[in-house]
Amino acid sequence: SGFVYYVSITGITGTKSADVGHVADSVARIRRHTDLPVAVGFGIKTPDQAAEIAKVADAAVVGSALVQVIADNRDENGAPLPGTKDKVLELVGALADGVRGARN
Repeated sequence: SGFVYYVSITGITGTKSADVGHVADSVARIRRHTDLPVAVGFGIKTPDQAAEIAKVADAAVVGSALVQVIADNRDENGAPLPGTKDKVLELVGALADGVRGARN
């Protein structure tokens, strides 16, 4: 049981975008060696990017984009501003819609 987590870019997460062609080739290579689901993370920031990754992998993992929404919506003391949760949920919903759209 479990899954394979494929890191789609080298370097610091949140700084680059994943190359879907390279990811597709890498996921295909991984699938030749295991039946486990393949999750792809790093370099996925937008619903469109999540959709493209979802076409070639079993899961698209998004982290830095969500952290950025939270970081952008804090007061001078670091506390979340009103509406921060709604902005996070909006991004999560858009990411999920992108993935669902890619699979239909």
